[in-house]
Amino acid sequence: MNTQPSTGTASTPWDDLDPGSAESLQRLSETDGPCVSVYLPTSVQGPDVRLGPSRLRTLVRQAARDLSEAGVEDRVAAELLAQLRDLEGDDDFWQGRAPGLGLFVAPGVAMRARLPVAPDEQVVVGTAFRLHPLIPLVTPSGGFLVLALSQNRVRLLHGTREAASELELGQIPSSMRAAIPQEETERHGQSHSSGLTGGRREQQVHGQGNEADYDKAALERFFRAVDEPLTQRFGRRGEPLVLACVGYYLPIYRQVSRYPALVHRAVEGNPEHRSAADLHAAAWDLVASDIAAREQVLQDRFREADGTGLTASDPEQLLTAARDGRVDTLFIAPDPAPNGSPPAPPDHDGLIDSAVRETLRHGGRCVPLAVLPAPGRAAALLRY
Repeated sequence: MNTQPSTGTASTPWDDLDPGSAESLQRLSETDGPCVSVYLPTSVQGPDVRLGPSRLRTLVRQAARDLSEAGVEDRVAAELLAQLRDLEGDDDFWQGRAPGLGLFVAPGVAMRARLPVAPDEQVVVGTAFRLHPLIPLVTPSGGFLVLALSQNRVRLLHGTREAASELELGQIPSSMRAAIPQEETERHGQSHSSGLTGGRREQQVHGQGNEADYDKAALERFFRAVDEPLTQRFGRRGEPLVLACVGYYLPIYRQVSRYPALVHRAVEGNPEHRSAADLHAAAWDLVASDIAAREQVLQDRFREADGTGLTASDPEQLLTAARDGRVDTLFIAPDPAPNGSPPAPPDHDGLIDSAVRETLRHGGRCVPLAVLPAPGRAAALLRY
């Protein structure tokens, strides 16, 4: 098989996806094959930070073998591989750092996402994209957000039971200065008398990092500027949002926030120099019981419906029900499966990926659960 792009092959412009967006998952689910999905972890610091292109090169070679074995036409395979190879030498692309990458190519389609959680390294060739690793980033069960909020720096993290990683801010301002024009920060700054100079009393205006220097009106404006794009981007997912901030910020933020699942307690203290691991541990203590309760509700719903014909767990039955638009909620086991779990037959992963795709197409939802209510890698609550 000729895996090199032919002369004159035009690359499809890459489309950057928001991995936390349900719309991104929907777009990926609507693409027909042949599809190549590539997931790879990437280092954000340390000596391994430049290994991304080398890892991708290895995975592209694997994709070439898989496309050949799948009988994909040489011309089509060459175009898909050329699209991936273009990224190997794109220095600007590798400057953007995240714990992982998802790359998705099909004829006329090239989409990529920087992932907040490092995925298992894998290449999947099939009639649809591999969506399983993205589901925990989009659905509320098992995940939460941490907003590390100070006047000098804003950070946003996505957490799971295991870890938390920073997300790109996007439209969220990175600081109070970025949210409010300079003249506004000066107008809101509080002045005090500094003593006599040349027979007159000078007034000094504060605002360079002193948390007590801004009045409530300025903080409200800052918090609204942060909350509005955050709510627009993540609000429909319903994941708990934990603030990490000095204590008196929480009631002010709560007063202006429209986020639907703001946790009533905060990780208190200045978060500017706290690591992602530190913030994760503190935030998990605040959300663990809520996430466990959410999962228990879903488990109970399945058990109540079991035996009534409104549940399914066999992969082929799941796919049939999903194609018919009968799946209300598709429960997915962790990917990869926990240690000690029996490996799924190779065809099961493909069937479950197709069931995910069809569930999304028909308006159902896909939810990851740490423990499924039935044996296997997936189970579903049916509409009828």
